[in-house]
Amino acid sequence: MKVKIASGWSAEGGSTFSLMEVCDLLNERGIHCTFYGPHDWHLDKCSRADRSQNLKIDRNDVLIAHFMDIPKRPPCKKVIFSCHEKSIFVIKDHNLKGVDTIRFVSEDQKQWQGVEGVVIPNLVKGITSSKNTEEGIAGIIGTVNPIKGVHTSIKRALSDGCKRVHIYGNCNDMNYFNEKIQPLLSEKVIYEGMQMDRQKIYDNVSCVYQSNIDTVPESFGRVRAECIQAGIPYHGNDSATTPFELWEEDKVFDAWKKLIW
Repeated sequence: MKVKIASGWSAEGGSTFSLMEVCDLLNERGIHCTFYGPHDWHLDKCSRADRSQNLKIDRNDVLIAHFMDIPKRPPCKKVIFSCHEKSIFVIKDHNLKGVDTIRFVSEDQKQWQGVEGVVIPNLVKGITSSKNTEEGIAGIIGTVNPIKGVHTSIKRALSDGCKRVHIYGNCNDMNYFNEKIQPLLSEKVIYEGMQMDRQKIYDNVSCVYQSNIDTVPESFGRVRAECIQAGIPYHGNDSATTPFELWEEDKVFDAWKKLIW
């Protein structure tokens, strides 16, 4: 048996990080797993990764699908749909007739979607207590786009008296960056770009701001989870601050193993 993760999105984003961690966890624990996606971003950041066009499903495979319709069941052992979104991917608006079961990342998300399924929280690895000793250094973490309200987070951090604001993440909307972010950049507001070493981010900041727009609430709150593990304050608005559980690695693996079999 092989596990094959097939996502409609494999560029930078919380779902991609989370699916890569699932792939890595299964491989580390002796279950052969490959993550397939349409973008190249994930290819050099995951224990086994490939492009979507190279995906072939065998009858003994377990397919974990994400961010795509599955209207017809592939000829394989099991089809699991891993849902990481709320309003961006409303399950009832998509054709998932070929799916055996749905995995959610939080009970809050499952209730929001209003569909039955199994909750397995994301595994947030590699973050330990922040080594930062300087107060008033704000971080804004995640893809730079209007959904995340990055410009609002900058203004909130400065209004709260932060001495510096560091923005970490790729930008996938240059119009938004040029219109809303660029005018706010200064010696106090620095765009750092993408930083794959998450610990370096949390060792450089004393607090984190997040300001999702109201129509795109978080399903799990990966950045907030990382702040909890780093032991630093998280200042999220209502849309960004949703309830979730953090599980130990063994519990996450056991839940996935049970779901796969």
